[in-house]
Amino acid sequence: MMRISGFVAVAAAALAAGLAVPSQAAQRLPAGLPASAALLLRYDADHDGIVTREEMEAGLKADYAAADTNGDGCLGPAEVRAENQRRLTLDGAVASPLVDWNLDGCVDVREFGNTVRSYFALVDKTKNGRITQNELRGPSMPMAPPSAAAKRTGMDPAGSTTQTPTNPTTGLPY
Repeated sequence: MMRISGFVAVAAAALAAGLAVPSQAAQRLPAGLPASAALLLRYDADHDGIVTREEMEAGLKADYAAADTNGDGCLGPAEVRAENQRRLTLDGAVASPLVDWNLDGCVDVREFGNTVRSYFALVDKTKNGRITQNELRGPSMPMAPPSAAAKRTGMDPAGSTTQTPTNPTTGLPY
């Protein structure tokens, strides 16, 4: 009997349950992207590496419709548990659970997309409604300021000297 790979098994189970399967981009993130980038890349419908607000909203609508198994426009406790289990299975540690924020016993479409929409707004630095992979990477990390010991020894955090060269004859800086 042939074994099915982990992704194929999860995808097959999700399809059998009528749930959306994340794109390959979400499963195999480009180098340098944080795991949280999968939250948005799964909505890259045309697989061009850019997620537009329209793609995200269409994907959220489709995901909500798949999670709303009885079609009543409200995710009740059983549907929320099933969706949270699906997210945990697909996304592992970076899964974003559904929460009934207004405690009305129903997760509506607005609550369903809260995390994704918030992340989109946070990452869309240019506020143009498009998330690029550069925006998903985030800002480059600033260098830490030198420690007190580094200042005393004239070494920067990378280990090179930061002292100004001096003229050996006069002892003054060049």
